[in-house]
Amino acid sequence: MELFQAISLAVKDLGRWDIKVLSIINGIIWLIIWIGIGYFSWDYIFSFTMHLLNLIPFSFIKFSGGYIIYTLLGIQAVLITIGILFALLNEPIEKALEKTHFHYLGVTVGAIVVLFWGFIFFFFKDQILGYIYHILKFLPFKTVEELIAAFLTVLYLYLLYTASLFFSFLFIIIPKIKHLAKQEYPDIEIGHINYAKLIFILLRDFIIFFVLAVVLYPVMLVPVLNFLTLLLLFVISIKESYHYLIKSMFHENFSQIELWIVSLISALLNFLPVINIFSPAFEVLTLYHQALEKKKEKLASNISNNV
Repeated sequence: MELFQAISLAVKDLGRWDIKVLSIINGIIWLIIWIGIGYFSWDYIFSFTMHLLNLIPFSFIKFSGGYIIYTLLGIQAVLITIGILFALLNEPIEKALEKTHFHYLGVTVGAIVVLFWGFIFFFFKDQILGYIYHILKFLPFKTVEELIAAFLTVLYLYLLYTASLFFSFLFIIIPKIKHLAKQEYPDIEIGHINYAKLIFILLRDFIIFFVLAVVLYPVMLVPVLNFLTLLLLFVISIKESYHYLIKSMFHENFSQIELWIVSLISALLNFLPVINIFSPAFEVLTLYHQALEKKKEKLASNISNNV
């Protein structure tokens, strides 16, 4: 089964009420927790960020601030457009998949959207940045500095919030995955999960994630590198643990290319507030469908060989 068909099935499963409820509850609980943590730790993180900014020339701060806003605008434009298209054209896309079996349709639509906004932001880059700098230049130095410091503080807390979503969702989704497997693939046996090893992987990845988040925090000021750093941190926090869960349950391996593609898509979803709470479900459901179809194809092949 093609990976992109597994992605299509995962997107379809995201419409299930039980998956939605689990994702929303998980998101709300961690939102309350991190709002509380942010309230008590804001001054410390903000002061540290201001200290870093005081070491940097104002021209670079303004340049960096402009490019951060520019990059986020581009990412938001792409992801929101894709979301609107799939929300409006969900049924036609599903019918097209059933008739043509063209499982790359979603990827093709996404590629067209990326090319469209890439064209806009590339050829109108000076105008967009000029408008951003036009707004920033009316602000006094201290205001621009505090604005960027506040933005980076929120970004850092948001990063930790998103990582928390993935770590907790890994456990609460296990009963649901078992239930889905029994419904959709009744002939396939579900394996035993070594929870001690799963917790070890989670703790290891969290420590790596947290250390890198602290060490690479100054990189958030560097255009392009800040976006790549966020992607890297998101992928590190989810790739191995989710792979281990599905591998333990269904005894199927994935190539590193497959894991990176799924994790990168999940990481990109994290740039959309509200939508990001469904990112863990997307990750695990995509790997689930990919693993089960691989196993199903193997079983069918063995049966045909024995006949």
